[in-house]
Amino acid sequence: MKIVRHLLVAVAFIGFCVSPPALPAQLAPSPTTAPEPPPSFVPLVSPAPATQAPIPLAPVRPLAAQPLPTGALATGILAFDAEAKEAMVKPGEIAANYLFLLTNVSPAEITISRVQTSCGCTTAQMPPMPWKIPAGGTGQIPVVMNVQGKSGVVTKTLTVYTDRGLKSLLVKTTILPPAPQLMTAADRERNQLLAKTDRQAVFKGDCARCHVEPVIGKFGKDLYLTACGICHETEHRATMVPDLRNLPNDTNADYWKLMITMGKEGTLMPAFAQAQGGPLSDPQIKTLVGYLVTNFPAQGTNSRPWLPKPKL
Repeated sequence: MKIVRHLLVAVAFIGFCVSPPALPAQLAPSPTTAPEPPPSFVPLVSPAPATQAPIPLAPVRPLAAQPLPTGALATGILAFDAEAKEAMVKPGEIAANYLFLLTNVSPAEITISRVQTSCGCTTAQMPPMPWKIPAGGTGQIPVVMNVQGKSGVVTKTLTVYTDRGLKSLLVKTTILPPAPQLMTAADRERNQLLAKTDRQAVFKGDCARCHVEPVIGKFGKDLYLTACGICHETEHRATMVPDLRNLPNDTNADYWKLMITMGKEGTLMPAFAQAQGGPLSDPQIKTLVGYLVTNFPAQGTNSRPWLPKPKL
């Protein structure tokens, strides 16, 4: 029994020495926890830089163009050889040419920005703009006027724009009329032969240029000069064409109306009435009769039985 008791004591003693004594609760190691799984892969993305609000800038204003003076150019700045030029062109010519000479008589430079004409038919041939002319400098402005289809007198203006005012110039073109085509003796004889065959021939072909076109729209005295005077008042009046101011017979309104309307058979006198193939309307004939009655003597040098008697 003693032996057993001694063995139990020895075993208890050995167990005490091998097992460490219990630690206080605050000193006891924390229970071991399972390690957390590694996080899933997240790609590394650099954060976007913060957007900085733009700094407002003051608006840039373009430099305002300096307005050109609108008043007349003062004297003592640009001197021109003339402010107006004239030219004459012959029939068939298509252009009139002018040349303005200028000098900067001021002590400072002057700038010409443009030259504007009053019509597209007139152009100024200028150097590259702007044209800077130093003090004492000279220049010229050639001008061309297209006169095709024009007649008589044509006037156009030019405006020179400078940095010190405007200058007006003028060009005037006189277009000469075509020279009258004089009838030769051969032409006159040919026309007389045609008239004897057909007295209305004066209103046809080339003759119409002298005997039809000029009477259009004419009345009274003007009509007499263009319709009657061309034969009866001409310097080279044919011997068979009578002098209306010295007729051998008496005249009156009926006489003049009959002669103008119907003409006279067997002579060169054509019928002027439109109803007979002539160029004159009834109103034209009426005014022509009135002019003849008023301005030509009614009493003839003698009488002819076939002529109508004047009314008393």
